Amino acid sequence: MIKQGDITKIYDATNIVDVIGQFVRLRKRGVNYIGLCPFHNEKTPSFNVNTARGIFKCFGCGEGGDAVRFLMKHEHYSYPEALRWLANRYGIQIEEEQASAETLALQNERDAIFHVNEFAQKYFADLLFNDEEGRSIGLSYFKERELTEETIRLWGLGYCKDSWTDFTDNAIKQGYTTESLVKAGLTIEKEDTKKHYDRFRGRVIFPIYSVSGRPLGFTGRVLTSDKTKAKYVNSPESIVYSKGKVLFGLSLAKSHIAKEDLCYLVEGNMDAVMMSQQGVKNVVATSGTALTEEQIRLLKRYTNNVTVLYDGDAAGIHAAFRAIDMFLSQGLKVKIVLFPDNDDPDSFARKHTQDEFQQYIKEQAHDFIIFKTDLLLADAQDDPIKKAALVKEILVSISKIPDTIERAAYIQKCSSILQMKEDMLAKELVKILRIASYKQYKTEQQQEEHTFTENEPSAKLKDIEEPYPDDWQERSIIELLLNYSNTTTRQNVIVDEQGTIEQQRFMTAAYVVSDLINEGIKFDNPVWQVIFEIYHEYIANHNTLPDIKIFTSSENETLRKETTAILVDSDKYELSSQWQGKYNINIPDRFYPDIVDSHIKQTLLYLKWHKLEQRRTKLLADIKAASSEEQTISLLEELNLLTEGLRILRRELHNIAK
Repeated sequence: MIKQGDITKIYDATNIVDVIGQFVRLRKRGVNYIGLCPFHNEKTPSFNVNTARGIFKCFGCGEGGDAVRFLMKHEHYSYPEALRWLANRYGIQIEEEQASAETLALQNERDAIFHVNEFAQKYFADLLFNDEEGRSIGLSYFKERELTEETIRLWGLGYCKDSWTDFTDNAIKQGYTTESLVKAGLTIEKEDTKKHYDRFRGRVIFPIYSVSGRPLGFTGRVLTSDKTKAKYVNSPESIVYSKGKVLFGLSLAKSHIAKEDLCYLVEGNMDAVMMSQQGVKNVVATSGTALTEEQIRLLKRYTNNVTVLYDGDAAGIHAAFRAIDMFLSQGLKVKIVLFPDNDDPDSFARKHTQDEFQQYIKEQAHDFIIFKTDLLLADAQDDPIKKAALVKEILVSISKIPDTIERAAYIQKCSSILQMKEDMLAKELVKILRIASYKQYKTEQQQEEHTFTENEPSAKLKDIEEPYPDDWQERSIIELLLNYSNTTTRQNVIVDEQGTIEQQRFMTAAYVVSDLINEGIKFDNPVWQVIFEIYHEYIANHNTLPDIKIFTSSENETLRKETTAILVDSDKYELSSQWQGKYNINIPDRFYPDIVDSHIKQTLLYLKWHKLEQRRTKLLADIKAASSEEQTISLLEELNLLTEGLRILRRELHNIAK
């Protein structure tokens, strides 16, 4: 355990913007900094960093805390590991006391894997330059691929000797245990004989780093033509490494990606290394694995613009199509660059100068939807069946785009290219969206089990036999969630210890849910509580909103009736055109921003007011029934605080009413 005095020094020295800025692209807004939350998928920044208090808070998923908590959540550090990271960053010497056996065991396991990975990276790199076999085989391979020594050292490339146990033997001599070598995936243990051998023997090595630059694992490429050996071997999953959650080269590229507001994505490690050498520093690779949503979220911390560079053959084009649909669904703007047949980014870069290569990827970066439309149209030619299929495929890609305005713009462009009526394409797109929405709904029903079985919160719902004291106010909150959840709201928030108030924009559902969760408010009516819990669960765990069908198609009759009544009540009135035409009186739409903002604030305040009034009534009764002077004094103190809270709420409600 780290001594308390050293912990205080670490906290005093830590600048939370400096720490979080290593992992999240932040920009200043008022006294705070904002960015895209790294803990859930979002398109509008709701992640706030407050320098005055040294805290962060996401109003989307609810995650919050200080710099230590951020490192624990983001880098999967234990508490002591996060403190050591900060101490090392700020040059603070620490002394440690004995930790519990369980904490120490977990800490030791993680530390052991990180340490052995660090040793392995240095050992492989040293062999590449200072061992005869390393130079003649490994270094010569990289030089044949036209990598400079500077590039090789920058990326920490290396070589593992073609020996069964050379690396393992040397690691053990240096004091590393066989257990940690096996857990890190550097050494393989045969189950039958319990003998050990090197996983990466006879291969050149590409280290895989965390965003902060710690070696997590390795990729080894075989140099022989032996068909019995896999061309690439990767470190297995471990307590520190998950291949679907990292991107090769991101630790080197992140600052360049943020500066250029653009990321180039390639498949192979060598593609990324060679492009970096050619002056394109904002490049990362998927290391030949299928792209994952976790990797996309990594990139979204630094940019919303991605250019995908894949091979120009059929396999490369197919891989590009698959990857780009995923990017589109996450709200990123995507372009594509294809290279000539038999070329990939690495080989093409070696045939051209830096200027030629950089000019090519800029000039050949095409808008993906338009590129895909042109490509498939050329393949279909005059075949009506093929053309019908390509139209559906294009519309499926467009359907991945969450922004409705962008979708409409692409429909317009594709209408011109395909020489088809815009409204026809739009109608077909609506069908695709409906089918996708239904499939998602059914999947979520099965996965999340929101069919309201006896194990779900709705099992608590019974027919309401008696009124609840705050039912009208609680119902008003549910109306906000059902009617305004996907709109945005501007609300005043306190942003520093001096009480400075700043207006910020939030997604309505996220703001309402977060505000009530932070206040610890629960609904008396179990129907409203269940709806609120569902919204909270979807926003916090999935960064999305529940489909209305979850409520309107519920097997629970009470829930279905109540939500249907709210939705119908909201839409049953229509303003007469005479207000504007005959009387020249403009009636704002109920979704007019100022009306929405005021309504949300007022509705929340009224609910809080009534909840405090409930508590006040109960306190007065408790004071009368108090059995001792000490108990009475305690209850009176609580009553004074509560009365002050009511006074503040009254003032806020009065200000809104002005």
